[in-house]
Amino acid sequence: MELLFTGGRVLTMDALDRIASGVAVRDGRIVAVGDSEEARRAVGPDATHVPLQGRALVPGFCDPHNHFSMTTFEPRSVDCRVPPLAGKAAVLDAIAAAADGSPEGQWIWGLGFSTGVYEPVAGDPDALLRWELDEAAPRNPVCVMDSSYHACYANSAALTLVGIDRTTPDPPGGEIRRDDRGEPNGLLWERAMDVVHHASMRSYVDTFGPDVVADLVQQNAQRHLSHGITSVGDALVMPESAEIYRLTDERGKLPIVIHQMRGGPGFFAAPEDAAGGAFIEDDVSDRLRGGIVKIFMDPVWPSPAMTVCHADGSTEDVGAPYYGQEEVDHLVLDAASHGLQVAIHCIGNRAVEQGLNAFERALRETPRDDPRYRIEHFSLATSEQIERARSLGVIISHQPPFLNAIGEYFETRITQAGLDSRPIPYREMLDAGLTVASGSDFPCAPVEPLLGLYSLVSRRAGDGQLVAEEQAISPLEALRTYTLNSAAAMFREHEVGSIEVGKRADLVVLSHDPSLVNADFIRQLVVQQTYVDGDLLYAV
Repeated sequence: MELLFTGGRVLTMDALDRIASGVAVRDGRIVAVGDSEEARRAVGPDATHVPLQGRALVPGFCDPHNHFSMTTFEPRSVDCRVPPLAGKAAVLDAIAAAADGSPEGQWIWGLGFSTGVYEPVAGDPDALLRWELDEAAPRNPVCVMDSSYHACYANSAALTLVGIDRTTPDPPGGEIRRDDRGEPNGLLWERAMDVVHHASMRSYVDTFGPDVVADLVQQNAQRHLSHGITSVGDALVMPESAEIYRLTDERGKLPIVIHQMRGGPGFFAAPEDAAGGAFIEDDVSDRLRGGIVKIFMDPVWPSPAMTVCHADGSTEDVGAPYYGQEEVDHLVLDAASHGLQVAIHCIGNRAVEQGLNAFERALRETPRDDPRYRIEHFSLATSEQIERARSLGVIISHQPPFLNAIGEYFETRITQAGLDSRPIPYREMLDAGLTVASGSDFPCAPVEPLLGLYSLVSRRAGDGQLVAEEQAISPLEALRTYTLNSAAAMFREHEVGSIEVGKRADLVVLSHDPSLVNADFIRQLVVQQTYVDGDLLYAV
């Protein structure tokens, strides 16, 4: 099969940032890039012609940090977001309606609830409490995931099934919130949520069966294709996540490439088996790949692991990291000895320091060619840590949609902590020579790459407020972080991420060239077509 694109603005993202007008594709590979006539000469008269008519052709977007498996069951879950729902009462009504139509004992899974930005409070009247969920779903266990995915809300049936009661101690790195009598109130923070989340997801896989699950994965992939995303790194793959990917791949229903970032048996659990090489076989097909270990270094609640600088020059450590330095060092060393890539979730500057320490030790004691160690988020890092990450060759995996969603949160936290930092400092990181890959962290932030592109160029939060305006980057720089840099974060830059001869034809047609429009208009751009290996998989 041959494809011919002509008359467009082809943003190649190659080393020279060339702009072409034509591209030719044969059997899923790019065979010519240049002007329209050059492209025409590379294919035969029967090639499928796509007249771009001035529209932009860009490489398919790569999302290296996305919780794809967590959003796969959305069509069979209760949408608990506020808005569009009017508040807690409306959420409880939606859960009650779902329970009324479900068999007794079947799990009810809700997604997207939040009482505020990163601040679920046990006594908050807007929180979903155990006894309220009991009333809404008296015959079913309920798990409602917080929008941050760092907490969940459970009813009595769910807590009983997993063995949580007033005598259950808080797990290290987690908290079972309790009422005045010491009884669990249903709110589970961080590692305390692992057992409920695991049981509910396991139930969904078993209840729907492999054929329905494969269809749900395929539908989720189609949603990502509608945003131009052709490759996803699932940022925490548990046993159930790996199972749904395998059964989907076996049925030929995985239209995009999924990179499995292996964690432990629970969402925040230590990835000891993964670091020990237990999942080398994750690299099972062209569409389903592995080879990377994910480590959570610090929580969101009650605080990321930070070193706060006070006005008098003194410092204070706040927030508890999941691991001591020696513990995380050995996880990284173990993974390195098995030839695995490692990505560490680090929000606070103290967590970042531990992550960089672990990578430095691994580079010294287990030297390897091109390990591509990654820090995910890097949210509250200092200028000194930016330079240190560059010197170690660490890739930064960031999520620009957070700038639009909660940009003011980063400004506030940095000011309160007295840090030498700027919110989401893309200009500083790129100028320092860091490789920065952009993704979404979906569903914790919006999935659309074009929203991230807009945020990086305009530096506007959702309310229109400018956030660290001096950190703005150009549209082409922003596009590179979503394409070639993100492909490199997943060891794919040799096959995707730029429009060059020999690469796979993962391509996206945009309504306009983002480098030619006003920064505020980038938000209005439309993904009109998405191709994977030269096959048109999405079109408006």
